[in-house]
Amino acid sequence: MTEPSAPPPAPRDRRTVLLRRLRYAAEAAVGLALLGGAGWVLHREFSKVSLADVLAEFERLPQVGLLLSVLLTIASYIALLVYERLGIAYVRAKVSLLRSSVTGFCAYVFSHNLGFALITGGSARLRLYGPAGLSVGQIVLVSTFTAWTFCLGAALVAGVSMFGEADRIARLVAGPPIVTHAAGAALLLGLLAYLLLGIRRRHVEWRGRRLETPGPVLTPLQIVVPAIDIALAGLALYVLLPNLPIGPVGFVGLYVVATSIGLASHVPGGLGVFEGAMVLMLPELPTESLLAAMLAYRLIYYLGPLALATTLFAAASFRKPRR
Repeated sequence: MTEPSAPPPAPRDRRTVLLRRLRYAAEAAVGLALLGGAGWVLHREFSKVSLADVLAEFERLPQVGLLLSVLLTIASYIALLVYERLGIAYVRAKVSLLRSSVTGFCAYVFSHNLGFALITGGSARLRLYGPAGLSVGQIVLVSTFTAWTFCLGAALVAGVSMFGEADRIARLVAGPPIVTHAAGAALLLGLLAYLLLGIRRRHVEWRGRRLETPGPVLTPLQIVVPAIDIALAGLALYVLLPNLPIGPVGFVGLYVVATSIGLASHVPGGLGVFEGAMVLMLPELPTESLLAAMLAYRLIYYLGPLALATTLFAAASFRKPRR
């Protein structure tokens, strides 16, 4: 006797699958386009740069600047751990400060270096928060909450900088500054709308699920804390660059725009895409100095924490879970 065949999928399910595939294809196309554009910019700008000159500039980096970059990197990751705690508070989970710090640090470092933050960071949280008793749903919510929190902080910094540094940012799209002003205004208005919505305790229906807004305490912190983190991360690169034509506030704005483009490309660490965007926005800097500073920044902000996070993740993974 043969088993009855499964019923054909509903039209709505087919549409959902099709739209999901189209979204993935669009994301891949955008990523490839950004990577290709970055490759063209880097080839054009760095084709006449010799490795010996870059290494010579790297050796001439000031010790004070390197030390400040390390300290600012540490402060930036501390701010990251703060909004890991915001995510824990949002899902109302009981997790020790030590566990959330180790888990958040590993998740952020892996997502920074490997890309695809929700996958890489979520996998680290699943491995380290699972033994603490968090459900899969809670872990997914923490990952989504923290990723969204970063986007809110980036929107605040980018929205402000699109008015102060509109001419430089407009070079990325080869358009007039008015386009940059409009994009900045849209970001700031969107943040204001989210703030007004989030400070009220209510439920929002999204894709058939009922989500609770963060409330009057978490919502403002969602915007302010990641903005501080982004500012510290940008300053960690700023102190390595000599003779900048703009101040630290303006530079942080350029940094968050370049970082956002790198994240949109889904290239691990935004490698190449971030550098290409910075080259376009800072044409006054000598190419050798810019490349040497970015190399040092990659070592300090990305590879150094990656080695530490890998060690912590391995040690935490082998610990016996508490009953």
